[in-house]
Amino acid sequence: MADPLLTEIGWAGTALRLAGTLEPGGAVREIELLLRERDGDGLLRVPASACEGDGSVAFEAEVDVATLAGGNPLPGGLWDVSLSVGAPMETSVVPLGPGRAPGLDASPLRRFLPDSCTVIVYFGAGGALAIDVGGRSHVAGSVAADTLSWNEEREEIVVAGHLDVRRSGRPVSGTLIMTERRSRHVYEVIAMLEERPDRLGYRAVIPATRAFVDDPLPRGTWDVSLCLGFSGMHREVRLLAPDEPVDVQVRRRLRHVRVVSTAAPGPLTITVGRV
Repeated sequence: MADPLLTEIGWAGTALRLAGTLEPGGAVREIELLLRERDGDGLLRVPASACEGDGSVAFEAEVDVATLAGGNPLPGGLWDVSLSVGAPMETSVVPLGPGRAPGLDASPLRRFLPDSCTVIVYFGAGGALAIDVGGRSHVAGSVAADTLSWNEEREEIVVAGHLDVRRSGRPVSGTLIMTERRSRHVYEVIAMLEERPDRLGYRAVIPATRAFVDDPLPRGTWDVSLCLGFSGMHREVRLLAPDEPVDVQVRRRLRHVRVVSTAAPGPLTITVGRV
């Protein structure tokens, strides 16, 4: 079965309305949305209407986040949305969101519930649809950095990459966030964004010595992510390491300190000094 094509998404009050088409390659017995809690064992089912014709099936569903859980609001957390398609002999479950109609707006959608709880619907780094209830900080998938290089003249690490804006929407700001693995201390630098027709480039520099700044990246092991801003909303994606790592010796306070990064295919981590 081909991936479903999402053709409509939008709020109607507290209900999220979704519509699309799919080509199941056979008869369809039942279609429903599955909302699965990412950090828990919650699972909610939402029935969808279906109309067959010309080898394809058009479906529609409404997710009322204010009453979905037995008349109660959708519980706080991050919920991944997929489509369950029941056929006479089997049931297939596929992510909803990677396939979208041309021109469908991929920007995050926000709604406030009567109790002031914020609900944000967005497409993750891989394009799959997710519903965030409560606005807590979550890492929304991962994306590989294109390059990681060492600027010898300025003694800084340069991180560069791109995002597919057709899948993730077009952010207005970017911040490279590094979190120290033991202390959970956070170090941030601005990520410059460059718009292109179907992709968004980003570039950030991380100072490693005090040659140009008073606060270089401290000693420790730092996990790297990219935080994207969408008109007041933020989404964080974990960066995966590129093929070529950085491994240099820098001089800080009259001592040489090693700065080394991880290489593909794992997550991007930068270690300063012996840890």
